[in-house]
Amino acid sequence: MLGLLLSTIIASAVDSLNPIAITQQFVLQGMVKKPRDILYFIIPTGLTNLAGGFVAYLGLVSFIADLLKKLMAKYGPFLFSLELILGIALLIAGSCFIQNNKIEALKKQVRSLHGGGKNASDEAAAARKIKSVSPGALVALGIGATISELTSAFPYFAFLGAVFNYGPSLLQTAFILIVYNIIYTLPLLILYFIYLHARDKFDRLYTVIKAEMTKWANVLAPVLFGVIGCLLILHPVSQLFK
Repeated sequence: MLGLLLSTIIASAVDSLNPIAITQQFVLQGMVKKPRDILYFIIPTGLTNLAGGFVAYLGLVSFIADLLKKLMAKYGPFLFSLELILGIALLIAGSCFIQNNKIEALKKQVRSLHGGGKNASDEAAAARKIKSVSPGALVALGIGATISELTSAFPYFAFLGAVFNYGPSLLQTAFILIVYNIIYTLPLLILYFIYLHARDKFDRLYTVIKAEMTKWANVLAPVLFGVIGCLLILHPVSQLFK
């Protein structure tokens, strides 16, 4: 059991240096109304990862896979139709996004021609808008992001496979998984405490990051909509020619 515990500590310490989760929190920390609200992101992240371990232990992964296969066999045409409709909707959304960006750019040009620059109240309103992520949204982001990462979390599930080969009891498995996920969330907690002691510096940095993210989002969002929309359209169409 001692060797298994040491393996858990090492594996979770390596897995905790997850750049995606750390980057997500780094950005979100400056967007919350109260510093402690970020715990609504950290705790669901750890709990969802923990739940993924229990799901794997109980063999529910294969059960869910079999269930999806049965659903595809029974409702395949209906699901493919929904996929096609969603793909077309995303392409339309991407086009609307591009048009809205063009309209906003024209409005900014008109305001600049009339000398309508930002004043102090505008900047204060923008700062308040940045800090607008609610606890409910943070919980959803924590759960959603972790679930999306679990689909490609090969190191985590490889570790779980090695653990399960030992044939541990449910109590031992629960202990291992809890230790693993406490260490997994430690970098996020450390980042939170660092923020508490250097809040002003972080807030200024977040404002700059927010501006850059907005600029790139205006370019990447329609591209992302287009790519996903095309994939959703091509998949059901390819099924028709099989």
